[in-house]
Amino acid sequence: MRANSATSSSSTGGCPARRVHNRCSTSSTRCTGSAGAATSISSTKAVKAFLPILADWLKARDYPFEFTTEASINLADDAELLALMRAANFFALFVGIESADAETLMATRKKQNTGRDLADSVHRIYAAGMFVVAGFIVGFDAERGAVAPGSAALIEAAAIPICMIGLLWALPNTQLSRRLAREGRLSEGYEINAAEAGDHCTQGLNFVTLRPRRDILADCRDLIGETYRPERYFARVRRMARMLDAHAYRAAIPIRRDLYEVLRLGWRCLVVERELRREVWRTVVDCLRHNPRALRAALRITSLYLHFGPFARRVVAELDDRIAREAADDVAYISRS
Repeated sequence: MRANSATSSSSTGGCPARRVHNRCSTSSTRCTGSAGAATSISSTKAVKAFLPILADWLKARDYPFEFTTEASINLADDAELLALMRAANFFALFVGIESADAETLMATRKKQNTGRDLADSVHRIYAAGMFVVAGFIVGFDAERGAVAPGSAALIEAAAIPICMIGLLWALPNTQLSRRLAREGRLSEGYEINAAEAGDHCTQGLNFVTLRPRRDILADCRDLIGETYRPERYFARVRRMARMLDAHAYRAAIPIRRDLYEVLRLGWRCLVVERELRREVWRTVVDCLRHNPRALRAALRITSLYLHFGPFARRVVAELDDRIAREAADDVAYISRS
């Protein structure tokens, strides 16, 4: 659970989220915001008991914080928990979907992602007033062919604007790395974190893959490129905004912060990156017409494209370079043989 502060800590007192941290979760992520607490959902019973307390605390202080968290997709099956989270000012969830391929999901023990309509599950979370950021990984052993088309189709059907897409990375002391070690497939220096060299979008696959390496890299490149094409991204923002139930949104965000973001977005889209002008205006008009309460969320996700768009283009170029190096290495190997 990540807390975003809307006011200074002097006006908030001791947030109950801090006190409940050790009882509600066995793992945590870094928290931003002055209240402090950062927990992920691991005990549904404890969280359901805690959320009304948090909601009362927020209401008494005019909602100085809003929250995000990470959860599995089966959260969509629990209407009570979704309602409690929204009442406690949760506005976004990160969900690890990983793949649209059922065989891959079973092999990676993501059983909660199988046997369900993933797009419908995401839509139920939107209907509860929270938007979804999804994670996808390319490079699993269970992949039998190109996975980019299936994952891209799921992203479109679910209308998920922001997706974290990367190459599989075998972390040390995990079941995956131990299995790959037994099979003699770990790369030398595999334990060096990819973040030290770049990022998991371009520096993953620290092991010998079963599928041709170039095919996996091309799959990841194609999925990132397709996901962050401006017309695709903003069309998903518009569909998401139509489904998002934002009537219960509450946050004492200073108006100067919203004004700054709107001015920044306007400057970048109308002056610096004019190719985005049409998509941004279409998104604003569509949201005002169909669901004006969701405008703030739509503008927030729209502004994030100012980062994700250029970043995606850079990653695609780097993956193209890596594919070219892999091809050159293959030619050199064949020449030596």
